[in-house]
Amino acid sequence: MVELPRIRWALAVAGLGLLGTVGCAHSVPLEQRVQAEDEKCTLLQALMRQPAPAKAIQKFVAEGKEERAPVVVYVRHPEEASLERFFTGDTQCANESFKVVQENVVDAVVVYLQEVQGGYAYDAQRSSPDRLTMDGRPQGTVRKDGAVWVAGADAI
Repeated sequence: MVELPRIRWALAVAGLGLLGTVGCAHSVPLEQRVQAEDEKCTLLQALMRQPAPAKAIQKFVAEGKEERAPVVVYVRHPEEASLERFFTGDTQCANESFKVVQENVVDAVVVYLQEVQGGYAYDAQRSSPDRLTMDGRPQGTVRKDGAVWVAGADAI
């Protein structure tokens, strides 16, 4: 005779297998996820041309450690006292001077974003995984203007 806990376990495993095969009913289609990640990359590339992030990248590259500076991007949520990774999956977001990395690296340029009306306030600084911070003074803003991201003219 099969014990009741074993039957429950077998049913749970079968249910998880079915969910894995069929997928979650609320999953976002791959094309939409790729498009969202591409849009994030476009935003980041516009932001990295701004004076403070560009300077952080130039200093990193000038040290000669790497050809392109590793960049990690977080969204600050001060009301929840949390940081969330901006890119949700593996990304190929890069240009000739930087590359976005998802793994924790010893030394990187960390870009912090915070949602503001119509865009993001940002600050960029050299940091390491053990020195991530909720503090930081915004260095500027980027906002969507039609199909492009532009630097904001707001006083911060």
